[in-house]
Amino acid sequence: MALEELLNFIPPPADPVDTDGDWALAEQEFGLTFPTDYKQFVETYGSGEFQRGLVIANLLTSEGRQAVRTDLERYADLKEACEHEYILHPECPGLFPFGSDVNGHLYCWWTEGEPDEWGVVQLFHGYEDDPLEIVPGPVTSFFVRFMSNAYDNMLGGIPFEPEQLNFASRPQPV
Repeated sequence: MALEELLNFIPPPADPVDTDGDWALAEQEFGLTFPTDYKQFVETYGSGEFQRGLVIANLLTSEGRQAVRTDLERYADLKEACEHEYILHPECPGLFPFGSDVNGHLYCWWTEGEPDEWGVVQLFHGYEDDPLEIVPGPVTSFFVRFMSNAYDNMLGGIPFEPEQLNFASRPQPV
């Protein structure tokens, strides 16, 4: 199980926030079924961020859903204005954002195939002409690989240090 890999790597917060809610509401709103490990992640870790500003959208909260809607609108505008070839949700397959970092990068699922098989894409701020690289999911395994420094080009290529491997609870921003 993918979540166990993450649990062994970075323990969840002692008092996670926003772990309850209605997945059917979020799935109906976006017209998607979300990956099982992502749902388990949110129900276990809640709202918050990994060290160095990797914020994961909590789609159980209205704030998390609004953040995703805002990201989709922003990238749709960017796609139109700059004539990018991003394929965005609701197109399928397409990019569906689930997180962002302090450097302005957007983390998305590539919604091709079954949700538990979706790959992960990082949209680089300032590198819009580079081809999209789809790395394997599931998302909780991606978190482990990402913070194990498996992807040199993500998060500016600055490696995570062992003391930076944590997840801090915080309510979704309003």
